Amino acid sequence: MYNELKVVFFLIGTVKYLLQTPIFMKIYVEGDVAYLPFSKKIEKMGFGVKRGGKIILHPIEVLYLILNRGYEVHGKNTTDVFKWCLEKIENFMPFYCVYEDLRKRGYYVNILEDVLVGKHVYYPVEEVRNVNVCDIVKFENLVLAVVDEECEITYYKVEEIYPKGKHKEEEFKVRGILLGNSVFTEGFLHERYFYGSLKGNMTILSILESAYLMEKGMLEVYEGEKRVSLDKIMNIGRSKDPKFDRRFEVYKDLKEKGFVVKTGLKFGSDFRLYEYISEELPHSKYLVNIFDRPIPAFEIVRAVRLAQSVRKTLLFACKGNKYIAVERVKV
Repeated sequence: MYNELKVVFFLIGTVKYLLQTPIFMKIYVEGDVAYLPFSKKIEKMGFGVKRGGKIILHPIEVLYLILNRGYEVHGKNTTDVFKWCLEKIENFMPFYCVYEDLRKRGYYVNILEDVLVGKHVYYPVEEVRNVNVCDIVKFENLVLAVVDEECEITYYKVEEIYPKGKHKEEEFKVRGILLGNSVFTEGFLHERYFYGSLKGNMTILSILESAYLMEKGMLEVYEGEKRVSLDKIMNIGRSKDPKFDRRFEVYKDLKEKGFVVKTGLKFGSDFRLYEYISEELPHSKYLVNIFDRPIPAFEIVRAVRLAQSVRKTLLFACKGNKYIAVERVKV
């Protein structure tokens, strides 16, 4: 009799539980597949994909519905669901954090393999993960979503741009003297075209600037009475900087695009760019970082923050003379 009563009370409790949790709020997991019985309401809210009488859910949607909409997974507790999600999706947590944030902002979001698609195409990444902005820019209307260790998210617009300056230079021919790692030449190169730095009535050129002007045929460099070759100047540059050839390549391209190109060292960048010069030097518009390898997302965050703090746009210079602008945005 006692055992029969236990069974009765168990059945009563089960019935009460089922009544308290409507069937449309139960998610079912079978192997790799999670689904809900079909519901017009869920379909209109933009969750899942309808197949027959079911709505197939992505693991990100499963966890979102559990944590934010009061749904339950049949036969699993929340910890079980977390483990299942982590097993199914690489880098699950940054994707989930961004998805939840966008949903709470009122956006419908579709989940693809590498990105979340809504108002923009969102590329979620943990702050410590490497990012190649030159590759991910293949997505149009792209926003990089960087998730920190506390699950806070910062959004960055990433797009390829085609920068163009307004600076023009007349052809000239000058002589310079090689002294150490610098070339001393006439003062007007700085006063008129902003090359190098002005010391007294002389312009002191960097090796990078000297190599550019020599290649253009506008500068002859001497060491004593002996004319110095472009190869020697290039080798001096390489001895100072293993990446000199790459920097020279980007420098030349930016000059040909009509910019005044100066070192960006004090801003932690390779170059700073001026669109033009006049009697009063304007603010530089861009900072340029040469980008030839993936870097941790937090380095991108730091570089963008510094650029925007001094009212400049950060450009990453990719191979093939491609320039990627990265700016923090609100979504």
